[in-house]
Amino acid sequence: MYKLMIVEDEPLIRAGLKQYFNWHELGIESILEAENGKDGIEIALRERPDLVITDIRMPEINGLEMIERLRPALPDTLFLILTGYNDFTYAQKAIRLGNIQAYLLKPLQYEESLSTIVESIRVLSARQQANRQRSELESAAKENSVHRGGQIVKSMLDDDGSLREDAVLRQFGLDGKIVTYHPIVLSCILPSTLNVQARKAWKIKAERVLTEAVDSIYPSGRGQLLAYYGKSKLYAITIHDDQENKAFDKHAEELINNRLIQAGTELQAAFYMAVGKPAIELSQACISLQLTEKALNRRFFRPDRRLFHSEMPGQTLPSLKECFYPLDNKIRELILTCLEQGELRQTRELLRRMAVQTIDHFSYDSYGRWLALLQDIIGVTLRFAHRNDIRFEGVYSDKVLTLAFVDDFATAEQLFDWIADWMVHLHAAYRDKAKASAPQESLIFEQIESFIKQHIDKEVTLQAVADRFFYNPSYLSRLFKTKLNKNYMTFLTEIRIHYAQQCLMDQKASVTDVCTMCGYKSYKHFVKTFRSVTRMTPTEYRKQLGL
Repeated sequence: MYKLMIVEDEPLIRAGLKQYFNWHELGIESILEAENGKDGIEIALRERPDLVITDIRMPEINGLEMIERLRPALPDTLFLILTGYNDFTYAQKAIRLGNIQAYLLKPLQYEESLSTIVESIRVLSARQQANRQRSELESAAKENSVHRGGQIVKSMLDDDGSLREDAVLRQFGLDGKIVTYHPIVLSCILPSTLNVQARKAWKIKAERVLTEAVDSIYPSGRGQLLAYYGKSKLYAITIHDDQENKAFDKHAEELINNRLIQAGTELQAAFYMAVGKPAIELSQACISLQLTEKALNRRFFRPDRRLFHSEMPGQTLPSLKECFYPLDNKIRELILTCLEQGELRQTRELLRRMAVQTIDHFSYDSYGRWLALLQDIIGVTLRFAHRNDIRFEGVYSDKVLTLAFVDDFATAEQLFDWIADWMVHLHAAYRDKAKASAPQESLIFEQIESFIKQHIDKEVTLQAVADRFFYNPSYLSRLFKTKLNKNYMTFLTEIRIHYAQQCLMDQKASVTDVCTMCGYKSYKHFVKTFRSVTRMTPTEYRKQLGL
């Protein structure tokens, strides 16, 4: 939507021009007025209109002089001049000299004038699109400079053997030098209810926190910083052309820990950072980076901390005997009972009790064994599903198989609550199969619709729905096509527009308000979507209702 300013010393002409076109349908959301060029300059500099329609002959400062003064400050604003036959040649010359998009010839002819306005708005749209693309390119260039070598960090995580240390060092002008690699991993755990803009903001925040942390850890210089974004984590390697390995400064540690807490508060999220052991060879750095990522799981044992180390002073590797910690048979039976009965309260109580007991049992440095126990709990549940012939894709996603869901939670209690919910969900499939009643797939759409309505003003992606209901996203997408003969986006759109129709019955809510309430960020997109579903605009829909 655009902002229009009309500069005209005749009040009747200004008022008439405001009513002459359906400005809202043309994409104009607000109209400013000025009665002369002097006022026009003041208002334009303050309000920064996208489009200005101005008369030429006005007292104090004429229209062309006003444009000349405004052009340097408002390079993206389009100017249209109102001109009569007496000034026509003058107006054409002004257009040829630049600064002016077109003219509107008095007296206005509707079709001709409308065509000029539409073309001007098209130019505005194209110019804004070009500005957005330029901004994106500039952001990408900035990101590339900060994250130079991101592909190298990804290859280190994959440990695919494709990296040659001499080639890596040569790329950064460090060939022939003795270097150390310092791994850092930053994680951000976001609430599922955050909108898409907030989810994008974490990357900007994470980048800032990372550079601040590196500067605190290495005050003499951050070295060459390489970084790679992977899902909700920022993986980083700093390369220093020396082998000095200073002890971690306690003051810097507390500074970083507090900064992580602050960043999380600002974003309504939880930030965690793990600092790894320096390595003098690239192959060692690959291992150290992977261990650093795993060290983020220490947060379950120290909920008061945000900063962790992948290796603690005096730490020794546990023996094989210590690594093995089988799930107690009594606990196995209780889990199976919960799966068969599906009582949410009972299941949550059991899992929360396990969360407390396992955290108390294992030490801060035994998170690897704790994860192994977690895998055993998942294994018991999956074997139950297989024994009862419950469809793989219908009850859990790949995140369960790989324990990737662990990354989504800040505390052990939240994590085990999620497992409890998943078990109850699996019980529903078990119950439906046992009763040979309507299959679970026929009920899931009602649950998804309810979930969407609860978060109707937010971005609700297929991935978010799949995670909430423990489905593989690809399988859930196929389910929509096979069971409802529509894709997920159509399903979501129908729910949003139906809700919009209900909201439009409230005369106190403007169409713009309804647009936001229904989760649309673009007013134009909302109107277009509403029309495609209902065959009328929101305004026309209200008129049909007699509102």
